[in-house]
Amino acid sequence: MTQHVVRTRIGQLATIAALALLGGNAWAGSGHSHSRHNDAAHVHGAGELEVVLDGNGLFISLYSPLENVLGFEHSPKTDAEKVKARRVKSLLQANGMFAFSPEAQCKRTSYKLYSDVLNPHSHGPGDDHKHHASEDGHADFRAAYEFECAEPAKLKVIDVRVFRQFSGFEKIEVQALFPTGQIGVSLTPKQSTLVVQ
Repeated sequence: MTQHVVRTRIGQLATIAALALLGGNAWAGSGHSHSRHNDAAHVHGAGELEVVLDGNGLFISLYSPLENVLGFEHSPKTDAEKVKARRVKSLLQANGMFAFSPEAQCKRTSYKLYSDVLNPHSHGPGDDHKHHASEDGHADFRAAYEFECAEPAKLKVIDVRVFRQFSGFEKIEVQALFPTGQIGVSLTPKQSTLVVQ
């Protein structure tokens, strides 16, 4: 790929990621913003991570079945389920999901959680409020994070600590776009570090 094509693609993905963070619902063709993968396989234990580094901006989106973080996929009913849902929401929002090369000086600037179970009012303005649960009882979520890195060229690794926080994850498929190109990799609890190339 030519350098121009790579830069154009990075700009496009960064724009999409920024729109998603701003609630633009750029991912979801069906009108639901809780998951951009409504047509993808819903696999317990598996998640997807999209990473885009564009200039000083670093955009990360995590997609997963709720089962991986909650242990269930319905709206919390019991007191114990409600406590667990609040804890999961808090963990997803905390700064401990990712660690970066310290020299890159990356700081989080934005966070959005799209989930009809964890964050019931995260749907887009076009949502008719009638189809919040899939017919088969499965539910997904998307957590979108935006960081600003003072020294993006010094970003060498991203430690994905999702596995430490949530034991329900067995594998996370990563699609990443860096100024040097695009990579795809599978992360596991034993190999949870994404190397920036």
